[in-house]
Amino acid sequence: MVKKVVFSEAERVRWQVAFDEGNWLLGIYRPEFGSREEVKELEKHDAPELFLLLEGRVVLLLQEEEEEVKELELRAGEAVILDCWHNAYSPDRSGQALVVERTGVRTEFKPLA
Repeated sequence: MVKKVVFSEAERVRWQVAFDEGNWLLGIYRPEFGSREEVKELEKHDAPELFLLLEGRVVLLLQEEEEEVKELELRAGEAVILDCWHNAYSPDRSGQALVVERTGVRTEFKPLA
């Protein structure tokens, strides 16, 4: 099987699914926030997920349980696998990342303090 998915700039949405079959979900994530101050909540899934920078700038906000929120800017060629509270922003609003996660994950949300 070969499946080609075209992502249109005209449809620049936050989350665009490219593949959802079996146990895996792949999509393009474009943070809707331009700064940390705009982010109001963090999310956490019940399974790990992978982020891989495609273009632009994406900064992940990460929090392990009760620790302080840390920032991690994605870099080309580096995959980040996380299983903690998170969200993201794109300082120049150009950032896009490929995200791979399991299908049917449960997601919790909490306010960003």
